Amino acid sequence: MFRPQSLIDTKSTLLCVIIFSMVVVLSIPVILPHLFQQYNDFHILLHLSGIGFASFLTVVAATAYRKVRTRRLLFTTLAFGTFILAEVFWLIDAAWQSKYYFWTFSSFEIGHVIIFFALLMFALSVFRRD
Repeated sequence: MFRPQSLIDTKSTLLCVIIFSMVVVLSIPVILPHLFQQYNDFHILLHLSGIGFASFLTVVAATAYRKVRTRRLLFTTLAFGTFILAEVFWLIDAAWQSKYYFWTFSSFEIGHVIIFFALLMFALSVFRRD
């Protein structure tokens, strides 16, 4: 008998479900307009799967934080969440290169700044004493 709860019981199944759902949901508005370009499809798919991996790691870290409630896990969860945001900006840059600028910054540069904040969150979680 199939139970929906069994899909998220193991981490490997949860990883597959999250990545598959991210690719399916985002493939229609992002991949279809670029379907017949030579190498852009793989680059976009790479960022879509990066969003999926970062989402999986955020869900796993949030679940661990909910059980343990330490600040180290909170900062780790926030760091993985900022990875999602950075991948979204890099996906915008990969799909619509040189079209979207936020103030005077391109989405590629904003992604790098967000990755810097993710590294700061990881540093806080590593050097924090709980």
